[in-house]
Amino acid sequence: MARVLILDTSTDSSEHIHIRGALGPGDDVDVRLLNERQSVPAPRGYDLAIHTGSAFSIVEDAPFQAALFGFIRAASSAGLPQFGICYGHQALCRALVGDPAVRRVPGGVEAGWCEVRITPTGRVLLGTEARIAVFQFHFDEVVALPPGARRIAWNGHTRVQGFLDRARRLVGVQFHPEFDEGSGNRVFREAADLLERNGLSADRVTVGGPSGFHMRRMLEATMGLAG
Repeated sequence: MARVLILDTSTDSSEHIHIRGALGPGDDVDVRLLNERQSVPAPRGYDLAIHTGSAFSIVEDAPFQAALFGFIRAASSAGLPQFGICYGHQALCRALVGDPAVRRVPGGVEAGWCEVRITPTGRVLLGTEARIAVFQFHFDEVVALPPGARRIAWNGHTRVQGFLDRARRLVGVQFHPEFDEGSGNRVFREAADLLERNGLSADRVTVGGPSGFHMRRMLEATMGLAG
């Protein structure tokens, strides 16, 4: 049994619901809804911290940002494994590197069931195939990693689709491994107007589905990183 902390930064406080499906039935899960001003605990006593995706932009200052970044730094120093998804992936890098670590994507939004390539190191660590199909929906990206961290995933749209930092026990992924085809396509359909304003259509981005990975394996790999 693992003691897992989920810091949910989503604007509707829904991200943790999808993530919990990848956790074991015996895991002890503590969820903190940061957009609802719930407190951020100290990192001690947990086996894993998960930072969720969010509709907030990482290049802007969210109300909970100071507390979130403080936790990331403290947890990194304490050796607590951390797994970041989309906004959470970007937050890990901005907290540890600074503002130049992130930016708006020059190519605009990436949305749909998109292919991502995984490096040999990433494939061994995460137990994925060389090419995986994943849920993507982001306007921002990571452009600088913490010193010593390694890129483990990329594609033609976004250079850093994933990274590994063994020394700090961090794994970040730009994509959303927590969404299955049904839940992911519901997000796309609900965002049809936003997609249309950015030159995409819900019909186009809902083609396909996830393949080539298991999120549970990703979380287990993060917890297993040598300190």
